[in-house]
This record gives sequence, C-alpha cells and structure tokens, in this order.
Amino acid sequence: MNINIGLIALLVGPALAADRPAYAPKQLALVRQVASVNASPDGKTTFFVTDITGAMELWSVPSSGGWPVQLSDLGQQVTQLDISPDGKKIVLASDYGGDERPDLFLLSAAGGPAENITQSTRAETAPLFSPDGKRLAFLADPAEPFVFNLFVLDLATRQERQLTREAISIRYPLWSPDGKQIAATRTGDDRAGDLVLASADGSTVEYGFPPVKGGILIAQAWSPDGKQLLTVAEDEPGFHRLYLIDSAGKGRFIGPAGWDVERAQWNKNAGIVFTRNESGASSLHRLRSPDAPLERLTPAKGRIEGLVLDAAGRFAFHDWSDSSHAPDAWKLDLKSGRRVQLTHSMLGGVKAEDLSAGEIISYPSFDGRMISAIYLKPRAARLGTPAPLVVMVHGGPDWQSFDDFHPLRQALAEAGFAVLAPNYRGSTGFGRAFLDLNRKDWGGGDRQDMIAGAKFLAARGDVDPKRVGITGGSYGGYSTLYALARNQGEWAAGVAAYGMPDLALDYELSKSRFAPWYETQMGNPKDDAALFKERSAITYLDDLKAPLLLFQGANDTNVPLAESELVYKRLKKLGRDVDIVVYPDEGHGFTRRKNLTDYYERAVAFFSAKLAPR
Repeated sequence: MNINIGLIALLVGPALAADRPAYAPKQLALVRQVASVNASPDGKTTFFVTDITGAMELWSVPSSGGWPVQLSDLGQQVTQLDISPDGKKIVLASDYGGDERPDLFLLSAAGGPAENITQSTRAETAPLFSPDGKRLAFLADPAEPFVFNLFVLDLATRQERQLTREAISIRYPLWSPDGKQIAATRTGDDRAGDLVLASADGSTVEYGFPPVKGGILIAQAWSPDGKQLLTVAEDEPGFHRLYLIDSAGKGRFIGPAGWDVERAQWNKNAGIVFTRNESGASSLHRLRSPDAPLERLTPAKGRIEGLVLDAAGRFAFHDWSDSSHAPDAWKLDLKSGRRVQLTHSMLGGVKAEDLSAGEIISYPSFDGRMISAIYLKPRAARLGTPAPLVVMVHGGPDWQSFDDFHPLRQALAEAGFAVLAPNYRGSTGFGRAFLDLNRKDWGGGDRQDMIAGAKFLAARGDVDPKRVGITGGSYGGYSTLYALARNQGEWAAGVAAYGMPDLALDYELSKSRFAPWYETQMGNPKDDAALFKERSAITYLDDLKAPLLLFQGANDTNVPLAESELVYKRLKKLGRDVDIVVYPDEGHGFTRRKNLTDYYERAVAFFSAKLAPR
C-alpha cells in the first residue's frame, strides 16, 4: 500500500493547525513591539526601541547579527531617536506616563546613564544632530501647549536659540548638509503646510509653498551636494509624491505617481531610496538619480515605518511587520537585494505561521464606492460558524489601517472572531478626493462604510450578521460610540478606547492643540453648532442599549479622561450594561505591557461573552 505523505499533510495540515489551543491574549501581549529603527553611520550597529522590558526603551544590536543590548532604563515611552554623525551619541525623546510632554535625553551609544538635557515644562520633540554633531535641532512649545516651534541647542554650552515664532506648529525638521539651514513644515493638521527654511543662526526664515494649493510640503532629504531638497508634496490627484526643489526654489515631481510616498533617503552611492504605501501595504523603491528608471526593491507586503541608510549607501535599515509577523528591525543589502532580520520579536511561544494572515480586500459601500480593508479570518471556529465579526475602526480619521501586526486583531482572531479593519472614506493613502469625503461628515458616510463591510462579509457567508461588534481608539472610539448610539440593530456590542462622545466638549477641551485641525475637519461649535450636535454620540446616548466597555488613559491630553467618564456615568445612571477601565500611567494610546495585556484580555473576554453563539 502506497501512502502519499505529502497529500495527507496537505489535507490534514490546516485542520491540525486549527485544532491547536488558541494563543491567549497574554501570549500575544508578550510579542515585542519594535519601532524607531536607526543605525550608526558606519552601519555596524542598529538601534531600535522595543518593549521587551514592559516599556518602550532603547536597544542596540550588531548589524552583522548578535545579542541585543538595552541602552536606556527610563521606564517610560522612548521615541524619536537620532544618532550623532560620529556614531558615539544618541538623542531621544521620552514623556511621562503617556502625557505627551517629552523631555530630550542624551546618552552614549555604548550605554550608560541618560542625561535629561531639557528638563522643562515644555514638550520637546523631533531632536536631530547637526552634521558636525555639535548642535541639536528640536521642536518645543514654550508659548502655547502643542504649538511647536523650531529651536537649536548648542551641546557644549547648552544655550538655546529659538528660530521660529509661529502660531501654527512647525514639524519635521531636517538639517542641510552644511549645517547652515534647517528645513521644516508649518502645518496645523498635516493635510496642508508650507515649507520652512530657517537659517541655523536665527537670521532668516523663508517659506516655500506647495505646488498644489491646499497641499503640503514635507522635507525628506537634501541632495548629497546640498544644492537640492527632496520633499514629499501633494500632486493634483491628491497623492503624496516625491517633489524636488532646486537652489533657485523651482520644483518638479519625480518618481512614481498613484500611491503615497511616505519616507525617502538620498545618498551619493545609493541614490534615492523611498517607501510607498500601496493600499495599506508598504514597498521599497529606488531612483539611482532623480530621472533614473524606477527600481522596486521589495514587493508591497506588510508595513515599513522607519527608513535610514548607512553613510556609505550600502544598506537600508528599516522595521517591517505584517498581520502575522511582529515588527522587527531589518537590513537590506542594496547591491545584492538580500534582506536580513536583525531582531526577533515573536515571544511567548507564538509562531507566525499559526496566526491569521491579513488579506487586503475591497467591497462596495452604500453609494457604490469601493472601500479597502484589512481582513483576518479566524483559524478555527471556536465561536461557531459563521463566525462573529469585530469591525476595528482606525483613529484619525485622517489615518489608515495597514497590513501590520496588531495584537488585538490577532487575539480576536485566535478567539474565533473574524476581524475587519476598513479604510473608510476620510482615510489617508487613497488620494485627496477620498480623504475629503468626510469633511463635515463625521459619523456619516464613514459609518455607512463600516456597516457595508459587515454586510458584505455576511452576504458572503463569512460572518453571522447578528453577532457583530465594533471597536476602536481615538476617532475609532468616537466611531464606536456614535455607531452604537445611531445603529442599535447593526451592532451587538462595542469596546471604545479614548473616544470623543461630545464634539463641542472635545473642541473646548483641546482647542489650544486641535482648533486648526477641527476647523478643517468639522468646523467649530459656534458656526456649526447643529452639525456638532447631530454628529455627537452624547445626543443619542439614551438610545445606546448594546453592551459597552470603555478604556481610557488617565494622562490623556488628546481626549481627556472626563470624556469617557461622561459616557460611563450617563449610561450607568440609565442602567445600561457598561463598564470603564482607566490606566493611571497611560495617555492617548497604551504602551506598557501590563496595561496592554489587561486591555487585550478584557476586550477579548467582553466580546467573547457578548457575541457568544446563541
């Protein structure tokens, strides 16, 4: 009797994988997060931020492979690191309990104590070493919270110089190769913004305007000779494209169109290396010169957030993840195309091949418009067939769901849920016309896009239309509250994290920081009072009858705790099925593993109970 072992494995392999015990939320919370990947100028050491200790700290690893070393021990959230030109020093930002008021710290690349070099009540962000390593450019908000201006700090004397005094924030600073200028962007909402060119000695500030009215210019890299500035600008269809500005101030678009360019580097030997976002998946490309043919270095798969080249232009360093692979630091040999994984984040016995692979799908919405989404199928029918569905709404709204690793998505899929993360109208990455569809329409067409996604999967037979939940944070939390209050029959349960129930209240609580953004998105509560009332969940909160679980950081300066407490107290008084969890050491978004573990466990348990088979 001949037995075809390969055929048997093909037939029974998926069933055996599905029969394995589900990975618990706590196991998935042990998977490390890796971000802010950078490298020494010689490319021999890779630096990154990871939460292996339970908080986001700075680590390094030899780029040739080896054991990672922890460099910081601040116990907070480390972000925005930069490496000195000689590779000996590192500057980073770190806030306190998620309050989004970071200080800047300086430490040796070899390790040792981190020195707080700002120690102020301001927030300081985006630190960058000058080309000679003697100064830092950074952003701070001395006049009004979260209205950032450009500063330079002399590292020897610790004397500061303020270069700009704008009423609208300055963002994205970039030194010129000769250290005489700093390019940045003046923007209130990241949708529109002018290019700023400030002399480092404070003598002049000049402005350049985007090629498309109402667009944006973001400096990415100077040419190796310092005579041209590579930026990302919005083109006529509303996509972010490479835009090259010469010494006379004249600009032109270069490179591919049709998707957003997100990050770019320019090196004499490597050329222009950049990432593109293709419907929520990242790809790496190269132009050996501004007018050279396009080279695709990697396929559109997963998510790349950081990108840096070594000084010699031999390697590109970046992070990468997809729906089933945790974020890790990678090195790409630009000559051979060989990619090397430098960190290994899958802990707790979790194997990527066991997890649900994310699929980028599209479906028609109420008006026939096609909506892109990330879709995860459960690997096993642990909650019945067809599966219950959780719609996971991204924040923003001008942001996007990506094919990246999201532990809560995987925890839900492991428990038996299908998960849909739609890029509803108003999401970035699909052009200006799509982005503008929810201007003054929060909770309108975007909410219908979410409902259409659930109906599409139900019509396909993938999910049970009577067991559909909704969740999200920030704008996703707002969407969860508003959807539950307006469409009681569509949603069986919801989990809302730091969402805004009352837009007028939210405007007043955060107007010093977000007034320009609100004006772009929804107007203001005085001129648009009727709209603010109509599109606030608080107006319909008495109608919200579905079970609801709220999460909030006590130090949130973006959506303050008072907003979630308002919802909880109102629904509790009405006798509704509602609960709230407040993390005292978190802000807008949760970063500490103990809190993330609790968050995942509670959210999965809540949906498992409320959307159980009937």
